[in-house]
Amino acid sequence: MANRNQSLDGLRGCLAVLVLADHVCLSLGNLALIVPARVAVWAFFMMSACVLTRAWTGGYPAFLVRRLVRLWPVHAVCLTGAYAMSGAPAVIWHYFWIPLDLPVTNVPVWSLMIEAAAMFLMPLFVFVGRGSFARLVAAILATLIVQFVMPYALFAWFFLIGAWLSRFDLRWALLETRFAQWLGRISYPLYLCHMPIITFSGLPLAASIPLAFAVAALLTVTVERWSIRASRAIRFQSLAPAMAEEALQSG
Repeated sequence: MANRNQSLDGLRGCLAVLVLADHVCLSLGNLALIVPARVAVWAFFMMSACVLTRAWTGGYPAFLVRRLVRLWPVHAVCLTGAYAMSGAPAVIWHYFWIPLDLPVTNVPVWSLMIEAAAMFLMPLFVFVGRGSFARLVAAILATLIVQFVMPYALFAWFFLIGAWLSRFDLRWALLETRFAQWLGRISYPLYLCHMPIITFSGLPLAASIPLAFAVAALLTVTVERWSIRASRAIRFQSLAPAMAEEALQSG
């Protein structure tokens, strides 16, 4: 993609490593990184809205299907592996929507469910992101009211802010180095696979952490590569002219 911001890719990779480091610390009883890791997840939400707002060209139904095809396969593989390693009852499909409590088998899944729910509001995020700052403020204030009925509306703030920040193109050379870009490429699988490996593999951290990076790299060149290609191939809007022509001919 010609206008891709590689700094965001590098930042995404660094934040995924930060979340992993937090979970390593938590396994050792250390809470030092819990706040930075929470901020990292908020940043993931903002970057998601930022990138998707820049790329938005309409085609809402196709967009939703593309996001499902893009995100679900890696999630399904990692959650299946988590259930297999933990021995917990396999209720993979239960976590397709926002869980009422944290899925203990793979804790990072909760943020993916927020992401999935937010995708249904993408036209709103684009409307706000491509509008004035006053529109952003009004949307944020509106969520304050919605929160009384739907507490999860709080997370909309991050998507709204990220969408509005899509107009800027901030770059940092350090985040565009080869290593940072590699971390960015494996960030999504790493985010979803590291917790089950650290928690249920039975390996010491000196082995489970490198294993998490290895599994993430493998998923990147297999499952994720397929999901990216499949999602890019979905073009619902391209069916409209053909359908219209067929209707005219049949008429």
